[in-house]
Amino acid sequence: MLWCALAVALLAVPATASAVNPVSFSQVGNLTTQRESPGAARLPDGRVLVVGGYDDSPTTYLKTAEIFDPKTNSFSPIGATLATGVYWPQVAALPDGRVLVAGGYNGATDIATAQVFNPNTGAFSPVGSMLTARDSAATAPLPDGRVLISGGFSTTSGNETLTSSEIFNPQTNTFSPGPPLPEAKYGAPGVVISSGRILIPAGYNNDYLSSAFVFDPASNAFNPVAPLPYPAYAPVGASLPQGRALVAGGANDESGSRDEVSTAVIFDGATNSFSPIGGLVHKREEATAVELKDGRVLVAAGWADGTALDTAEVLSVPSNSFKSKLKGRKVKLSVSTEGVAQVTDVSTKVATTAKKKSPKLVKTTSKHGGPGTIVVKIKLSKQGSAKLRQKGKLKVRVVYTPDGGVAATKKLKLRAGK
Repeated sequence: MLWCALAVALLAVPATASAVNPVSFSQVGNLTTQRESPGAARLPDGRVLVVGGYDDSPTTYLKTAEIFDPKTNSFSPIGATLATGVYWPQVAALPDGRVLVAGGYNGATDIATAQVFNPNTGAFSPVGSMLTARDSAATAPLPDGRVLISGGFSTTSGNETLTSSEIFNPQTNTFSPGPPLPEAKYGAPGVVISSGRILIPAGYNNDYLSSAFVFDPASNAFNPVAPLPYPAYAPVGASLPQGRALVAGGANDESGSRDEVSTAVIFDGATNSFSPIGGLVHKREEATAVELKDGRVLVAAGWADGTALDTAEVLSVPSNSFKSKLKGRKVKLSVSTEGVAQVTDVSTKVATTAKKKSPKLVKTTSKHGGPGTIVVKIKLSKQGSAKLRQKGKLKVRVVYTPDGGVAATKKLKLRAGK
């Protein structure tokens, strides 16, 4: 299939890649309620809060919430409810574990009021109101823990598609103005990518949009990047390992009439470009998506074929499990997928988006390969060689990162004379 070939081009390392890691969506348990345009955020324990939205059977603007458990791939309702039912609220996880739920459309008008969900108490409580009542705005956390809310639609501003943005400060529970979007749009996701930047692709403003912008917190400005390969209103977006982002689904009129799509692409924060990877199990627009702790992505709810959805699916990531064994000054890894094996100093930070410190005792070496065996040489610095002679042993860090997946680490003890 064509999308499989494209997945290879995206996920494999050029020139050395010889195998294909599986990249696919698979269905999980259904939500307890049909929800069009809910909000969602990951809780500190790895579960996902899904809140609000619209149910057309019967017509209800939802104030209920439910939680997805990635261990069981199932949803369960919670007793806590929002103050009022809302369609497409602005939702984001906060550094202290709370979840911001701001604005949305309540069936009569857009609202500016905001609440936070506290997982410790299992309750919603009010915080300061947004500067502008809005729904369907691009929402994502900034590196310092604040939340950027950009664009959207406002019935209280003359049914206007917005360029304005605002920023929520969780320390003061207040909102302040942010820089304007270069283009008015609503129905666009906000997704954190490399270096804490935020991708805002697609959306709608009198037409289906493919334009994409990246907000750079360092310059406090939006910059245009390559457009989405297809115009789309209300696709989902979620962060992926290595500073990338998933963008999937949405609706457009390329077939001659408005229709939901199942198309999925990945945005590479290093090249600011999109590449296709295949498709969702279910076509959908106005859904929600959240990266799970294990690197998978949950895509849930939405709208398709004239009704709100209760289906959910996950984007699977390659396994990062590996076995390792020291043989002289080499580490032999056994892996089941294709990826990069790395040997480095134990003090080196290992994170998909963090900058790595220069190794002190062990020089960083790496090799791409798999599935099967990958052998990586251990290279010591002068200080590392001296410590090994002096102490007779030295710890090294072994890292395995499957292409398109999440890094896993182990520590091995190198002994002198072996």
